[in-house]
Amino acid sequence: MGVVWRAVDERLERSVAVKQILAQPGMSEAERNSMRQRAMREAKNAARFQHPNAIVVFDIAEHGGDPCLVMEYLPSRSLSAVIAEQGTLPLAEVARIGHQVASALVVAHRAGIVHRDIKPANILIDENGTAKITDFGISRAAGDLTLTQTGLIGGTPAYLAPELARGSDPAPASDVFSLGATLYHALEGQPPYGNSSNQLALLYTAANGQVIPPRSAGKATALLMSLLRVEPEERPTMLEARDRLAALANGEKDTKGTLVSPPLFNGGRRPAAVPAEAPAPAERPPWQRTGAATAAPPAPPPPCRSSAARATRRRRSSRHRSRPSRPSRHR
Repeated sequence: MGVVWRAVDERLERSVAVKQILAQPGMSEAERNSMRQRAMREAKNAARFQHPNAIVVFDIAEHGGDPCLVMEYLPSRSLSAVIAEQGTLPLAEVARIGHQVASALVVAHRAGIVHRDIKPANILIDENGTAKITDFGISRAAGDLTLTQTGLIGGTPAYLAPELARGSDPAPASDVFSLGATLYHALEGQPPYGNSSNQLALLYTAANGQVIPPRSAGKATALLMSLLRVEPEERPTMLEARDRLAALANGEKDTKGTLVSPPLFNGGRRPAAVPAEAPAPAERPPWQRTGAATAAPPAPPPPCRSSAARATRRRRSSRHRSRPSRPSRHR
């Protein structure tokens, strides 16, 4: 959408970042006006909420007819640069970054703002490990007019939710998917739709929800697959994602990760949930095991009787044997 400059606020004597929104060659005057409106909307949306894990927009200016957003300057590297250098990141670090970003997005969603373009390039990480989400340039606040040109998909196909790739309106669940896709890339070393450079092919794959099953996510597998569900209503909320990421970052067990979606190579159909880990079968008694399935269980032993009862029976038997016989009364 433009270029970001490092600048100095002469009045407050602080470093700032100035994002200059450049008009593309050949744009009509109507398209230029639309671009200016989008830049104004970005500044307003960013000013509607403040969070330690979101880049602040201070002001908006104009230079040569191009809007310029004056933003917080954060000495940092993007998550995409970190991934390019390291390949993959440890689970605890990815969970910690995801928890911070999700915390900011929870506040944004409560303000009615959907980011629409969550990806590694839009997550900045400073030297202390603080992560901040930036670039609400194509965000959409509830009630805003649609400013996206006809036929233009807002967002990056590699991290796009299936419903957005199919032309649906953005919603908080779309950000949940894109956050999951971003964390997937950090853990797996590639986006969930693969590394294709063909944007149209990626868009087709996204529209069909063809997510490559993760192989290196470990304890985060259940969470990732729930964030990347094809149907928006089946995904957890951003608040639930934040809490589960916090648990993983602290080394705790993901207590809600009991169900894992199967691979989403299903043309966007509703995935069925399967148990993450099958329970161990109960131990069978010997007469029910293989080779003895038809054998009956051993008969129970007779009830035990006390020695006092046996002695009583003996005394009664002795009295019966020593009793004299009576004379017959018959003649």
